[in-house]
Amino acid sequence: MKHKMGRLLTPYLFLAPNTLIFGIFVVLPMVYGLVYSFYRGNFIGGLQQFVGIENYRQLLEDRAFLTSLAHTAVYVLLVVLLVVVLSLMLAIALRATTLGNALARIGFYLPVILSPVVVGVAWRWMFSSDLGVINAVLSSLGQSPIPWLTDINWARAVVILASVWSMAGFYMVIFIGGLNTIPTELYQAAEVDGASPRQQFWQITLPLLAPTTLLVTILATINAFKAFEIILVLTNGGPGDATRLLVQNIYLTAFEGANPTYASAQSVVLFAILMLLTLVQLRVSRDS
Repeated sequence: MKHKMGRLLTPYLFLAPNTLIFGIFVVLPMVYGLVYSFYRGNFIGGLQQFVGIENYRQLLEDRAFLTSLAHTAVYVLLVVLLVVVLSLMLAIALRATTLGNALARIGFYLPVILSPVVVGVAWRWMFSSDLGVINAVLSSLGQSPIPWLTDINWARAVVILASVWSMAGFYMVIFIGGLNTIPTELYQAAEVDGASPRQQFWQITLPLLAPTTLLVTILATINAFKAFEIILVLTNGGPGDATRLLVQNIYLTAFEGANPTYASAQSVVLFAILMLLTLVQLRVSRDS
């Protein structure tokens, strides 16, 4: 009996350290954030007054919050779309196990292991209006410098491209794993039937990659909503607030605005949006 109980408890003992860490550093702060969102207070005085849903009502009238939410929605849509398409194309192109493909995979994966701050600094160095490498090349070709980081549209484009560049390698690896689960016999049979590579992609690859594509979409969406460091270093939310996303707005509200309880309400809204999007994506996948 004791031996049987020991076998039953052993897995939970191995899980206990991770569960404890997850509870202390993830679950507990989430609970505190939810509680704080119903109060008014600051870092010095702590929680001072229970205000119920007043913080959430204020969000509906907060121009900075609504603007950052709109910027985040556009950013997430474009980044996720580009990441899914680019990483899938890279996975298909580099699926075969060859030395050249292995080296290419390493090259595309390297940005993933870089710190987001390093990525932001590197892209700022490349696209700086005055001393940037890109403008230096354009000037040497007789072209006028482009205000990459000081023009609203160019700054948004650079931010999106930097984010896609830093994430695509990770999702490429996931797609390669998904591609390797597709039986090669299906492609051989399709070739015998005279199917073109395009028809094989639409009729075999894409349908059988649906679970992998869903996983990549969910992970890319979550990561895009959490974007902060790259944008902070690259544009600091500028020019103006053109590239200020929701996470940066939460940070500014909490620390520069010294209003952690109002920032907690914004964090709860962000969490709710992520949960809703994830549930919708899972439901669509289950119904399709």
